[in-house]
Amino acid sequence: MLQARTGEISVDRIQGSVAGAALHERAAIGVLRLSTVVLRPFHDYGFSYIARFTRKLLPSTKPMLLKLSDDSFMRVDYCDAYWSTLLSPSYKYEQWIATLLTDSADVDYGFIDGGANHGYWSILASGAKAGSKPVVAIEAASDTFAHLDDNRRLNGERFTALNRAIGAVGGERVLIYGAKHEARTTVATGDAKPILDCVTISLDEVAAMDEFVDTDKFIVKLDVEGVEVAAFSGASQLLAGDSVFVYEEHGSDRAHETTRYVLEDLGLKVFWLGAGATQEIVALDTLDGIKKSRRFGYDMVATKSPFWLSRLERLVSGQTRPH
Repeated sequence: MLQARTGEISVDRIQGSVAGAALHERAAIGVLRLSTVVLRPFHDYGFSYIARFTRKLLPSTKPMLLKLSDDSFMRVDYCDAYWSTLLSPSYKYEQWIATLLTDSADVDYGFIDGGANHGYWSILASGAKAGSKPVVAIEAASDTFAHLDDNRRLNGERFTALNRAIGAVGGERVLIYGAKHEARTTVATGDAKPILDCVTISLDEVAAMDEFVDTDKFIVKLDVEGVEVAAFSGASQLLAGDSVFVYEEHGSDRAHETTRYVLEDLGLKVFWLGAGATQEIVALDTLDGIKKSRRFGYDMVATKSPFWLSRLERLVSGQTRPH
């Protein structure tokens, strides 16, 4: 039976059970679970508004402890406007990354979590189901990093967390913009006001850390909100080795600048990991038909490593499907 610690709500993602919740808190969870089902055909558009309204209508000071797997846990704020989608056991979050990690459990690789947020992927990649990989998680915003570091300690300090911003070079101070923790960026747009600052670190510097001393293969997840090209610019050693990169091609970028850079400047092969329609991207105009919404990001995987290409081609051929 799921147990709750004093002063927090425990939710089992596997079984769906809830412990430690008062009646009104259970009602809030029920509302959010129903919302994920109703909004699924609309890519969860509007969920954040519902979560904020629910938190205001049915308030609580208790954090939520989510059981992600038998040995993996993540603590988030009550009715968090982004992570509360995970309250629903049926909700599939970035399922192709989960498939890639599970399929690669037999590989000795290091996981670099660029833009880790609360550490969801760092928690899972360092867990038993994914093969307990060495992991370094990087998060730029200090307030979000506090959640990441809390989850690092919650999971037995089995991964490393850095309060840094991914950049082309290390040691530069950059400003951070954005009110939502899931959309923080070092790119200034319009009249946006900076809320925090941070020091940069390059991906190659991360890969050279002691955590990866016995590692020659990498999976690099980039969720860096507009600085993907700079991130790739600081990864020359990783690009020359056995590394595979998961990055976001945002629907608002109609010129497809990140994938243009990855294909034309870096010479990597790119795959779109869309549900039921996975394909290799060999021409940029293919993305015109894939990126149907300007509001969402589309997961791409890129590599030129023969090792990772052979595994990716097997995945996209349909021999292994998302689960």
